[in-house]
Amino acid sequence: MLTKPEFDAHVQEWKNMARTSRAEEDTALVFYDKHIFPFIKATFSDPGNRPPKVYDGLILTLGSAPEPLILSILGMKPKRVGLLYTQEGEQFLSQIQEETQLPHEQIQLREVDGTHIVEVYEKIMTLYNDWGRPEHLAADITGGRKPMVSGLTMACAVLGADIYYVGCSEIYPELGNKPEPGSEHLILLDNPYTVFGDLEIERAKNLYNAHDYAGAQRVLRRLRGQVGDANTATTCEAYGFLCETYEAWDALDFGKASNSLEQLLKLIQQFSTLSRLAQLYQAEARLRKQEGVLQTLLTFSKNEWLALQAPDGFHFAFMLYHSALRREEQRKLDMACLLLYRLLEWVEQHRLALYGIWTDDPDYSAFDEGALFDRYKRKRMEVYRYPNVFALPTSIGLVDGFLVLHALDDEIAKGLNWHALKSLPDTRNRSIYAHGMTVISEEKFQAFKATVEKQFVLAQSLAGIDAALFKQQHEFITL
Repeated sequence: MLTKPEFDAHVQEWKNMARTSRAEEDTALVFYDKHIFPFIKATFSDPGNRPPKVYDGLILTLGSAPEPLILSILGMKPKRVGLLYTQEGEQFLSQIQEETQLPHEQIQLREVDGTHIVEVYEKIMTLYNDWGRPEHLAADITGGRKPMVSGLTMACAVLGADIYYVGCSEIYPELGNKPEPGSEHLILLDNPYTVFGDLEIERAKNLYNAHDYAGAQRVLRRLRGQVGDANTATTCEAYGFLCETYEAWDALDFGKASNSLEQLLKLIQQFSTLSRLAQLYQAEARLRKQEGVLQTLLTFSKNEWLALQAPDGFHFAFMLYHSALRREEQRKLDMACLLLYRLLEWVEQHRLALYGIWTDDPDYSAFDEGALFDRYKRKRMEVYRYPNVFALPTSIGLVDGFLVLHALDDEIAKGLNWHALKSLPDTRNRSIYAHGMTVISEEKFQAFKATVEKQFVLAQSLAGIDAALFKQQHEFITL
């Protein structure tokens, strides 16, 4: 192995060699291969010069010079190599394999025309799939024709691969386009997503604020797989957990929502100085309260009676209400109506539960059933204009429930707009999401919503609920 002074002397001798004929050029090339390139290879092979990441695969395009590809392979020591070459570059394949000492099973050769970007792109994607879609992928774009390099770069953008090239301090056209010997080094190109990652994050935020949490997640997941910047990746991961939390919450998967929120809060604790997460740091106290809400909502599946009791049962009601508001913002009015209808049912169930009455199997034995029935029947005749009932309801629907509450002289039924109330089941039933084929209009929706909100606000007042506190815990944070 040459010393550095010996290498420098050989370099100077090589530069001074005559190149006035083809024979002299060949002599200079042989000298380069024998006395100069081995030292450069040894430098590249030094473990101290390797990238910190171990790559599962390295894809290269071969042009008219094999040396940069040899150096790249030696410098990165990938587990596998994919080499795209043209007929022009085929003569260098054996030299590359010999000088890198790559076993044949570690290198896959793909011949291309070299003039069609799509062909190159397709060959790379096939190679990627043949390799089992490795997670850590790199490419070297030093060699090859422009269409080959373009196709490789396009594929890297899709696959999230790191892009390298072999740089140097100077190229000497008069010396056969050789670089300054010893100045060769691997350069990792900036990933455009490192630069434009903020734009993609903003795009994800816009989807998030439109309550398209799944769409925002897709953008963040793709961005995280393509960036090389650790801070951007962490930002994507954190916002991804937030989207996952609220997407699961909206789908009533409170267990998944709770797990995702737990992961988010851990990240907030771990990366407490990352400026891109400032909005999440500011919302941390609120997120921790929402973590408690999710735990409360989880308990209701095990004990339905708790879901009707004050104050904790109001978490179920506020969950329905704010979910309806989000559907309204998305202009999904029919879905919002269904949620509001369920909210009003909850108000009725909550008030009846105070008297020990369940709507699916009501027991009136604690009351004077005759007197209760008379009050129920008179009010029902007033609302519906016909008295054809002979007993208290054995299964309580929406309007019947408020009629029973009226008979019980409950405050929730006082001042109730009965005409508006009895129209709600009809509006709900005509919806495409229920039994009909009607799309609800804005006017009908607002009337529907006003009726429900009036009873919901009254229920909060009667139970002594801190509405502002519940609202804060159930409103999803805005980014």
